[in-house]
Amino acid sequence: MNTDTKEIFSYRVKPTFKSAKENQFTYFLKPGKYIIVNYWWTQSKVYGGTMYAEPIFKGIDATNKFEEKIKSGELKEKDLTSFSFIITENTLNYLGTWHFDKGLVSFTDDKTSLDEKLSKKFKKLDFTNSKTTIPN
Repeated sequence: MNTDTKEIFSYRVKPTFKSAKENQFTYFLKPGKYIIVNYWWTQSKVYGGTMYAEPIFKGIDATNKFEEKIKSGELKEKDLTSFSFIITENTLNYLGTWHFDKGLVSFTDDKTSLDEKLSKKFKKLDFTNSKTTIPN
């Protein structure tokens, strides 16, 4: 979500029912400050799938009774901190590898290996000069 305009962006990181655990993607965002709100994922079934959404906050495992902890007051909404990043004008940004596979979300910098992969697919973009902007 853009924190200034409150515009929410949603995009599919990997196609539904794709078995690979990782998927590289590109996305256009206007310059601004952004926060990560939710992670949506599909649990595959033989005849379709079920969509789930998990909120994303620093240091919080939203897969472990998150709603119960909010309702009981164990977690207070005012104390929850979102991961954020800033996109500046006229830049190509690398936002890291996003790890949503465990309860505590994390991000790593794997830019060098990704640059090599993406430069083959997107020949007109110069990934070597892209700005590293890991959500924090």
